[in-house]
Amino acid sequence: MTTDYQARKNEVLALYDATEKLLKGIEQYYQQIEGQIKLPIPIENKKELLMHISKISEKVKEDEFKIIVAGESNSGKSTFINAYLGIELLPMDVQQCTSAVVEIKYGKTFSVQATYANGRQKTITDKQAAIAFLKKNAALNDDYRDIPVPTINSEILVKSGLRARAKGIPICISEVEVEEMLKAPEVQKANIHNLPVSEYNQLIREYIKKRKNTWQDIVTKIEVIYPFEEEALKGIEIIDSPGVCARGGVSEITSDYIKDADAIIFLKSISGQALESTQFNQFMENVSIGRNKGTLFLVLTHAADLSPKDLRRLEAEAKKQFKSLDENHILIVDSKAELYANTFSHIKDIQKELLRLNNEGTLDGFLLKAYNETNGFLGSGDFVEKLKEISRFQQVDNALERFGRKAHYLLLSDLLASMVTLYEFLGSNINESIECIKSRQEAKDPKVFEAQISKLQDELGQIERKMHDGVEDVTRQFTGYNGIIKNTITKEVKDFSVAADKIAKDEDSFAKLEKLSFEKIEKFQEFTQTIQEQIVKEFDKELIQLSDKSSISFISLKPDFTADTFKKIKDSTEKNAYETRSFETGVTFKTTHTHSVYSQPKHFKLIKHDIEGRLTALKNNLSENLIAFVTNIQKKYTEELSKNARVKEKELDAIMKAKATAEQMREIIQELSNFIGSIHTTQADITKIIGGIAKYVQRKN
Repeated sequence: MTTDYQARKNEVLALYDATEKLLKGIEQYYQQIEGQIKLPIPIENKKELLMHISKISEKVKEDEFKIIVAGESNSGKSTFINAYLGIELLPMDVQQCTSAVVEIKYGKTFSVQATYANGRQKTITDKQAAIAFLKKNAALNDDYRDIPVPTINSEILVKSGLRARAKGIPICISEVEVEEMLKAPEVQKANIHNLPVSEYNQLIREYIKKRKNTWQDIVTKIEVIYPFEEEALKGIEIIDSPGVCARGGVSEITSDYIKDADAIIFLKSISGQALESTQFNQFMENVSIGRNKGTLFLVLTHAADLSPKDLRRLEAEAKKQFKSLDENHILIVDSKAELYANTFSHIKDIQKELLRLNNEGTLDGFLLKAYNETNGFLGSGDFVEKLKEISRFQQVDNALERFGRKAHYLLLSDLLASMVTLYEFLGSNINESIECIKSRQEAKDPKVFEAQISKLQDELGQIERKMHDGVEDVTRQFTGYNGIIKNTITKEVKDFSVAADKIAKDEDSFAKLEKLSFEKIEKFQEFTQTIQEQIVKEFDKELIQLSDKSSISFISLKPDFTADTFKKIKDSTEKNAYETRSFETGVTFKTTHTHSVYSQPKHFKLIKHDIEGRLTALKNNLSENLIAFVTNIQKKYTEELSKNARVKEKELDAIMKAKATAEQMREIIQELSNFIGSIHTTQADITKIIGGIAKYVQRKN
């Protein structure tokens, strides 16, 4: 499989190199003939598309794969990361992470680079000092393990500190801010050890008071650069995320990482705990946005605590309970067993090491059992291989390899699709230039040719004017009082009420209501992703209808909308999209679903009404933000259309004013035709590869 991918990757990059060479050749030729005919270079208005293609090609070359790891308290997040990497890099047996993002990536020499809340940075190259720094800063003080330190650091201390610094005043945290945070459902839910509320709140207040004046010393990001020997690890970056360690919610910092992650792994311990997970459900709500839904893995840890029979039962139960996940993305492993397998593979006297662990009181039961099964009376087999079997880590390697390759293939597909768009434009543009130059050659009377050009310019102006009107009509269809946006969202809220009323009032009613709520949120989220594609398609339809009645091609006028284009539009409406953001980061449902033993139907009704209220508020916020977003797309589309029209006008004007002789015109037509031949050849090569990649991705779905 790796060989297949490398072959495809090399083919795609060869096509990219050929494209760069062709573009350079076209640009140089257009500059060369400027004295005879000053044609605008075809790609001068395609900077955004070219930047998009260049950006993807760099990603393909880098072959990077970003994994973000999150998890519940006691899920063994650091142990899992160490086991996956095959080295003990992060401090283990830590119940909760700090507010620092820990990025682990390949580098030629080992170092730890820290970024503090006030922006200052520190680099540590001494290995022992770096490990000591990690132990101090990637773990929490025992006194504060019962409170949500990541939330307090990022939402109160760091934000207050940065505000104060910007104003040039000492940090000041008001009682109102603290009270609001203490009342926040996500903070209340973080009381996972069920401390008395007064004690829990007092601990939080103490922590704020203690850290307030040293907020600038809070580490917000740690980069661990490590010279991995294994080739497969050199292209992988692991992000140990903050903000989800003791709660399901996701911090703003983590959200930014999630958007760029190739795989998101959520860890949950199965040791003495129920499979059901409020934190995981909430986390799923947070990350299941668009493409991210397919990137999520649930890894259940501490597999060594269960018998093979119990593991099979748990696996079946997990697949049934978490139906929205790909079955291949639900894994059960034991990180400690994998770490031990790595350790014992380098130890000659295994029995001596086991005795040492036993004397220290740290010998795990599964270690002794594995040793007896392989080296004891009637034992057979290899001890290290037995530990690997217990760890089940091969599942993780296989799943991520399979999934990672699919992600890489999708990236190749994206690059090829963008190149196809570019070639379609180039072919259309150059063909139109050829036809126009031929018309000039064939026109015996220069005035007749001028009239033809004038007619084309008039058509161009009409298309532009009518497109402005057509785009406004389409926008109204989406944003009007009875438009697509409001009608779709209103219908989803009504459908929720109808479906909720049909839920049987039994012991599963609360779970069914929660599932229905998440499904509805998912539909809202999917709608926000598809609306941008729908509106541009409708705009394109208007342009096609108008250009069909003209000799000017739709492709030469069509604006290009890449992922970066949409990002810029979203960023431009950020001030209006704040509440939508809160929806996307999953702080919509914060009600604790406590089963009432007195009146379950009444409790169900209360929860239903609460969710309906939240959905209605969400509906209003989402409508406003999507309408603003669509309006911005309309503006961007018409701006790009006008730019393309101006380029086309320059081209027509250049042909009309050309000083080239008849012989020079024939040579120009021949050279431009050669470019068309190269374009068609490369397009055919791209089409073949796209077909092969599509088949591979389809097999992996």
